Amino acid sequence: MKLFLIFTLLILPISVFSQVWQQTAGTPEGSGVTEMVVRQSNQHIFVTTGSFNWPNGDMGGVRRSTDDGATWENVSDDVFIARTIVDAPDGNLYASIWPFPQDEGLYRSTDNGDSWGTPLVTVPSGDNIFSIAVNTLTTPNTIFAGTRNGPLRSADNGVNWVPATNGIPVNSWVRDVEVDSAGYVAAATTNGLFISTDNGDSWELATGIAAGDTIVKLIFDYPLSPLLTEKAGGSTRLLGGSDDGNIYEAFRESRYLTLTLLAIFGGSEMSGIFVTALTEFNQKRHGVSWFPKGSFGIGFYTSTDDGENWEQNNNGLQSNPPISALSGNANESGESIADVHFYTGFFENMNGGARIFKITYNVTDVKPISSRIPDSYKLNQNYPNPFNPTTNIEYTIPSESFVELKVYDVLGKEVSVLVSGQVNAGFYEIEFDATTLPSGIYFYKLQAGDFVETKKMVLVK
Repeated sequence: MKLFLIFTLLILPISVFSQVWQQTAGTPEGSGVTEMVVRQSNQHIFVTTGSFNWPNGDMGGVRRSTDDGATWENVSDDVFIARTIVDAPDGNLYASIWPFPQDEGLYRSTDNGDSWGTPLVTVPSGDNIFSIAVNTLTTPNTIFAGTRNGPLRSADNGVNWVPATNGIPVNSWVRDVEVDSAGYVAAATTNGLFISTDNGDSWELATGIAAGDTIVKLIFDYPLSPLLTEKAGGSTRLLGGSDDGNIYEAFRESRYLTLTLLAIFGGSEMSGIFVTALTEFNQKRHGVSWFPKGSFGIGFYTSTDDGENWEQNNNGLQSNPPISALSGNANESGESIADVHFYTGFFENMNGGARIFKITYNVTDVKPISSRIPDSYKLNQNYPNPFNPTTNIEYTIPSESFVELKVYDVLGKEVSVLVSGQVNAGFYEIEFDATTLPSGIYFYKLQAGDFVETKKMVLVK
């Protein structure tokens, strides 16, 4: 079964140029990375790893880096495999750890991974814990563990556990379980996508997805950091990735503020970042639609046109990179997002096979330049022009509009999305950085409502 993971982050408009992946200075112990999280609260990176040639080679466990991957600590060591880890909304870390020959169990750390104590629940031989979720809207918290035999649930914050499988077929592996900000629970299983509106008491099969389809990863698309939560607020949509590489959009109405950066990657067939611009007032329907994966090789892809076209970016990675995990964080600077970092983990099934790579996408800073309200749409000539490597573009918006400002080369290929989202009335200035582009003529186009205007600029290096 192919692994398919999704990570999402709501950010300000970004510049998607051909950045380069760089391997971190340190490598966590293990045969490969099984899961990864970057804690927004302190930027610490956590990975779970498997063992190699048990018990004579690299051990599996939970690894932590507090210095951006330069060094790694074994905060839970000498285990056969640590299968998954989540940074839960209750402020704790939860991990599935198998300290063979003991049973695999769900562990909780309340001290940033320093200690893990005894398991909250274990599963017998022949079973596994693939996924973990915590519902903090209940009192006490409800914890879900996705196993080979459906969801387990604790309604008392981990003290007692019972199966919560009403409505889910037997022998359904729960590859992922997620809870949204309204308390809805979704389970990605080998027999379809199931939704619970009563905290796991009962489940219903989501419409639009075949009952026998294997759904491997879900995510509710809402901001991860306090700054972004303040800007957008609330949950938006549920997305699911299946083992055939399709991306499903399911059952929740959506409300977006600006640009959503959705990163998607998988094992042998697909990898990528899905970038889509959606406005605050763009309401998605109930039900399910899906985006086919298209034709992808192995690696990492970006799209700046809602998934119509994709560009592979394996710069700095080996051929056919064995990507097995992805996470990231937004670097906040005051009241804005400075940049977004993504980290990938490899599973190479060898000693030292849990290598980590990092890539950074810079956020384009759009700033108002006047408090006055203009009386018409206008796109000004960039300055300086010619330029090297940066130039400024000013535009005016007389009323709140959905605005797109994009840059194209002479062949009409889109090379940068500077603005894509709902913009209030005002005068604006944005800097375009063409450091990674060759010299030549470029065109920038502003589209807002019925207004469209294009101007030419010259990059001279």
